[in-house]
Amino acid sequence: MFRFKNVFIISVVICSFLYMDKNGYANLNHTSEIQLSLKTLLPYQISESSGLVYTEGKLWTHNDKGGFAAIYNIDTATGNIKQTVIIDNYPNMDWEDITADREFIYIGDFGNNYGTRKDLKILKIDKSAITAAGIVHVNAKAISFSYADQDKFTKNIRNDFDCESVVSIANSLYLFSKDRGDNKTRVYRLSKVPGTYNISPFTDFNVNGRVCGASYNTETNELALVGYMPSTINSFLWLMDGFKEDQFFSGNKKRIEIGKDKRKWKTEGIAYQSKNRLFISCEATETERAALYIYVKERK
Repeated sequence: MFRFKNVFIISVVICSFLYMDKNGYANLNHTSEIQLSLKTLLPYQISESSGLVYTEGKLWTHNDKGGFAAIYNIDTATGNIKQTVIIDNYPNMDWEDITADREFIYIGDFGNNYGTRKDLKILKIDKSAITAAGIVHVNAKAISFSYADQDKFTKNIRNDFDCESVVSIANSLYLFSKDRGDNKTRVYRLSKVPGTYNISPFTDFNVNGRVCGASYNTETNELALVGYMPSTINSFLWLMDGFKEDQFFSGNKKRIEIGKDKRKWKTEGIAYQSKNRLFISCEATETERAALYIYVKERK
């Protein structure tokens, strides 16, 4: 049986980095502890909450590989499912993240654990098709893509062509790779217009881990990346701001270490609720039940 407290206190080290090059950092400074609040446990139907998006006052999530082809609007206080939206025309091959703009919700079916997939896509759902019913059926349109820098599709668990993170900014979607080989992330820009695309990375960053979720705050022009180390013993959070346009790694960068204990962590989803509050979801593991956490940033 799993035991939880209302507030889960974890020791973290907040590090401010000045990026030097692709292999190192400078000016490493340590600060004090913070705490994450356990917001609520998640129901068994979404024990593998892999992505989060907070849009128009609603928090949406979904399961990952092989789960039901649906997204869920969850109550942020209780974790209960308030609404289920079923996508009728596409299965859940490996849904890994979700984002939104004013008119559409986008689901990233681009999980690629072994680097072998040739059917990568993002599903585009019209918000106007989501009625007030408890269970809603919709059809999605596909934005299909391939990586221009991938020329081998041999099964390899340490490949650099997995992806579990996407954000919507203006007219583009931005994908952040989960490099299982070098623990970096590369960024790809993708059109929101349904079609088929061949995309190339335009920047990269040494995150020193595996990025599993992303969120962008339009109010503060801040990017948040969440992930975990290969051992899943501890997680991390990157906060980026002060950048121009989509050069996400050209400004200020802060890394927060999370969960350096004996628990297993799979922090997969992240979403800004406001400029200082972020939801973070953790999938069920051998030691933890699936849960929703809150991270409150220090006010500047």
